[in-house]
Amino acid sequence: MKQERIKNIAAIINGDLTDLDAENVYVRGVSVDTRTIRPGEIFFALRAERDGHDFDLDAYQKGAPVAVVERRLELPIPQIVVKNTLDALGTLASAYRDAIEPKVVAITGSVGKTTAREMIAKALSLKFDVHSAKKNFNNLIGLPLTLLDMDENTEIAVVELGINKVGEMDKLVDIAKPDIAIITSIAPVHTEGLGSLENIFSEKSKIAKNLAPDNPLFLNIDYEMLNKFAKNTDRKVITYAIEQNADFVASDISFSDGRPSFSVDGARFDLNMLGKAPIYAALCAVAVSSHFGLSLSDISAELKKFSPQPHRMELIELNGVKIIDDSYNSSPLALSEAFRTMDKISAKHKWAVIGDMLELGDFSEKYHRQAGAEIFEHKFDGAVLFGPMMLSAGEQLNEMNYNGKFIATENFDDAMKFIEENIAPGDLILIKGSHGVKMIRFVEELRKWLLKEK
Repeated sequence: MKQERIKNIAAIINGDLTDLDAENVYVRGVSVDTRTIRPGEIFFALRAERDGHDFDLDAYQKGAPVAVVERRLELPIPQIVVKNTLDALGTLASAYRDAIEPKVVAITGSVGKTTAREMIAKALSLKFDVHSAKKNFNNLIGLPLTLLDMDENTEIAVVELGINKVGEMDKLVDIAKPDIAIITSIAPVHTEGLGSLENIFSEKSKIAKNLAPDNPLFLNIDYEMLNKFAKNTDRKVITYAIEQNADFVASDISFSDGRPSFSVDGARFDLNMLGKAPIYAALCAVAVSSHFGLSLSDISAELKKFSPQPHRMELIELNGVKIIDDSYNSSPLALSEAFRTMDKISAKHKWAVIGDMLELGDFSEKYHRQAGAEIFEHKFDGAVLFGPMMLSAGEQLNEMNYNGKFIATENFDDAMKFIEENIAPGDLILIKGSHGVKMIRFVEELRKWLLKEK
């Protein structure tokens, strides 16, 4: 964030500045976390899992010149008192977005939005000064922080809008004010808070509610709801797909040990990622980047150099064992795609180490049983089903008379013991689960064990 007087910030967020003598104090940057705050950054005391008001003294000691709070505290620094610090953070971010005036490309979807966002930013950076989130910042805290982190020269901001409750998209759109919107997918993710697929679509489609008539909405029309919407809307729509007739279509698809190649209008794209899902992300990047005037050859060259964030379909090979580290998150659709990706990679034996899929609400047992059925159908040699919800997947495998080896357990040590007793050089292991299950532990322990075995 560019340097700003706290007097002006107080006016923007409709707050009361406790020390009028300090109204000409300047801040540069915003923080909500005293562990990472830097001198000169304004501190917003948010009420989240921990109450930020309990850490204002830490913020002061680390160089915060002012704190935004909901009640005045005994602190030796000026404070701006507001009704709601989270709302104030969004208000400041929206005002800063207006001051910088970038073109805002906003992306949402049940799956695939982070990789698509990163690919879009990678390609557009060839021609423009592009700002994109350094992390998976896509909610009512992360989106404002992403916008406030823009520098003054930003021409395009590529942002993610992630929701898990009804009503959140309206707030995110009001903050970001997208010039261009993208919906990557509609699938059963966050059904606990959003409910049915129809509700998910209804909420996510609000990303386009304020688009100007000439500004496009990009849609992946291989999803039935998005295809139907594209055919019936009066909005300007640009479509991409693999299986449907779209504005941008991937053809001549092939895989080399799980890594895809494909063509778009005669241009060839080779991706350094695993599975079919990256094709959709790349197609999205092709469509958006083409809209901004980039050539297919330039986009292809940039995407060939693209690597995903760690723990997202990351292929690791240690002591002859291949590990697909997809431990960052999971959902029914993403898990199914990960299983299909395993089919495209050669190995002596294939093992699925999968953890609970969270926030599925009333659909949880259905989709965890489905996971067990898919392990059976893909004929994997074995599985570790980790977590209380994955016990349903174990029941499903037993009912289907699965003849592979598996363990269904809530005990991490038991799960690791099973893995160590069964895997061998030449094997392939998928590790995947919802972020809250912390499947990264399996990756870390497996890495230690394999390196020790050398």
